[in-house]
Amino acid sequence: MGLLQQVAEDDALSGRTVTVSGREMLNFASCSYLGLEMDAALIDAAIAATRAFGTQFSASRAFISAPPYAEAEALLAQMTGRPTLLVPSTSLGHQAALPLLVDTDDLVLIDVQAHASLHVAASLLKARGVRVQTVAHSAPDHVARKVRASDAPRVWLLIDGIYSMIGDVAPFEALDALLHAEPRLSLYVDDAHATGWCGARGQGMALEQWPEHPRVIVALSLNKSFACAGGALALASADQAEAVRAFGPAMTFSGPVQPPMLGAIIASAKVHLGADLAARQTELRARIARFNAGAKRLGLPLACDAITPMRYIRIGDLAGTGEAAMALQSNGFFVASVAPPAVSTRDVGLRMTLTSHHTETDVDALLDAVAMALQASERAAAE
Repeated sequence: MGLLQQVAEDDALSGRTVTVSGREMLNFASCSYLGLEMDAALIDAAIAATRAFGTQFSASRAFISAPPYAEAEALLAQMTGRPTLLVPSTSLGHQAALPLLVDTDDLVLIDVQAHASLHVAASLLKARGVRVQTVAHSAPDHVARKVRASDAPRVWLLIDGIYSMIGDVAPFEALDALLHAEPRLSLYVDDAHATGWCGARGQGMALEQWPEHPRVIVALSLNKSFACAGGALALASADQAEAVRAFGPAMTFSGPVQPPMLGAIIASAKVHLGADLAARQTELRARIARFNAGAKRLGLPLACDAITPMRYIRIGDLAGTGEAAMALQSNGFFVASVAPPAVSTRDVGLRMTLTSHHTETDVDALLDAVAMALQASERAAAE
């Protein structure tokens, strides 16, 4: 068995397990945090949309959109409470919005651990002549110094709401204070990993913190907890949304979200606007809290104890990480083995994601297996 670029061998999936190299394992590598990819309402809606509109509606949205687009965007706007655009992916959403939002004489600051898609978008801005500088991870004081030292008419800070590897949360309260103190500062948040399982309507962490702030833009993912495909941009005004819709490069020169997923997006949005979302979120948080408590009890090197679905065991050694991941696979647990460039060398480790498919027994079994794998790796290193 290898560790990277595996292909599931199942004839059908349940969400809880995956088969790799002929071995059925509990799947702790899925980002479908609420388990909605197996929800009957989403599946039925995708099938109905396919029958009604086909597998593909092949046209740029600059010319015409598939019929379900209007309802999908209207429901997403209800979720976010803002003018909202549906985009082919969160990554392309960044490339649609940032070139329109950022002026050439602005300064762009980007967190060193922000998602790779934000760094790609920032590189496009830099190629246009925009000043782009990296700032220390989750360091509002560093950001404040950069803002105060700059003569730019506007300063943009690009961050993640939840950082995708280790699962730590952006310092929202400190950033809120900085937004109040620095009127030139604007914030662009990739909240992909908070969409769906966070917020009263699944709007994520950033929009809970800043539901109407005129200098905060939020990008969401529909490809993780939302259990569909594509992304969404929650803009600060209708004029801003229309500008990005009309002139954003990735809006004009990329393919649209296709009808099957538009149907699923509509169904998922209705789940998120429905009465039982809170119960789904509470159940997931209970699993996360159980993992954190178990990791503490077993003395596991948990990198971050935030209540987020990504749980990260920092090992700091490539060989030891690989050995631990292989041992876990052999014992029936599929987890992600993480190495540079996704993390720094000192942060090499195991990334496990918790979903609503997992039972309490699954979580406890994973913790015990991780503890045994790390102990075996340590013994091997000592020999």
